[in-house]
Amino acid sequence: MGLKFKETAVMTLFVAILGGTIGGITWGLLFMMNLGINLLWQDLKNAVNLTLYPVVVCAIGGLLIGLWEQRFGPYPREMAEILKTVKKGNKIPYNNLHIIGISALLPLIFGGSLGPEAGLTGVIVGLCFWFSDRFKFILSEADELPQIGMAATIGVIFGAPLFAFVEQIEDEEKPAVIPKNLKIMMYFVGILSGYGALTILQNLFGGRLGLGHFPAIQKMTAVEWAAAIPLALVGVAAGMLYYLFQKMTKVAIKPLAQKILIRSILGGVILGGVGIFLPYTMFSGEHEMVEVMNSWQGLGFAVLLLTGIVKLLMGNICHQMGWRGGNIFPTIFSGIAIGYACALMLPIDPIFCVAVVTAALTATVMRKPLAVILLLLMCFPINGIIPMTIGAVIGGAIPIPKWIGLLED
Repeated sequence: MGLKFKETAVMTLFVAILGGTIGGITWGLLFMMNLGINLLWQDLKNAVNLTLYPVVVCAIGGLLIGLWEQRFGPYPREMAEILKTVKKGNKIPYNNLHIIGISALLPLIFGGSLGPEAGLTGVIVGLCFWFSDRFKFILSEADELPQIGMAATIGVIFGAPLFAFVEQIEDEEKPAVIPKNLKIMMYFVGILSGYGALTILQNLFGGRLGLGHFPAIQKMTAVEWAAAIPLALVGVAAGMLYYLFQKMTKVAIKPLAQKILIRSILGGVILGGVGIFLPYTMFSGEHEMVEVMNSWQGLGFAVLLLTGIVKLLMGNICHQMGWRGGNIFPTIFSGIAIGYACALMLPIDPIFCVAVVTAALTATVMRKPLAVILLLLMCFPINGIIPMTIGAVIGGAIPIPKWIGLLED
């Protein structure tokens, strides 16, 4: 039986308020992150002028991360893990949101090769459960708020409302089940109100986060289309490397599993050491992506390819060493770097090349082709949708080899 108009109006209002709150909290955390990064990696770095600065700062970051984990535990949880928990109907605790927030900010500020989505999702979905518990007496459908809030969070972080919606309903192993019309509407109310609040705050106070924007693909001749499948296979190969690196780092770090402080400091030293030679392997990648877009021809094939591959490795090293965060932004950056490396070697349109490789790599890692296409449309031109579809479908379809020893979920 459908909801009455009054109940629908009340729920819409609650979801809009929740979405606006999500946008505000997201802006606040991103603003603090950018403030910390600018202070450490611009102001202080310019004042000190030390060659080993990344190693020193990342080691200090590792010490702080290790001490924080010793005191409060391993946070934040991964976005995919939180998503599964919410979809199963289980609650996310909300009595430690400040701890999760600081746990998320520390590795991001100190240069971790990680995205902000994990920490932001943990904080905001916890807040959604708090909201749900407090307003059950007003809103009988309050139990639906955390899942709607999850969609709003994803949409706000990535600036991609359709990606957020599909991320909620797309399933890796079986056909997606489309929610009821009302729930679909609530998803978009939450997503759009959150995105609107974030945009207003960014325009007023700064603190912007987002992917760069590629120009339109200039040519799509027979040469481009002939290269599409080989380029997609390059992206898939890079995605398989991601899983191989995941397995390798798990095995390598196992002896340090209980030595929290040692592994987090060592992780910082490795991150900073690699960052001296390949600076784009540090941070989440969305700002670095713009720099690579503007300078890829001067960077050269070897630097671009090595940067893309090593960034996949560094994300796994960070995670296993206790520097926790998301993998979506770094994965996209790796695809862009590897795609530009291929563009230097092939007589084809560079944006076409980057679109196919990035979509294939991202879909190999995420295992959600449709969500990947909708996400990448936020930075690639609309005439790149067919090249991206080729890459994403191939990336999502090729299974992860059993010998890698990891499950696809």
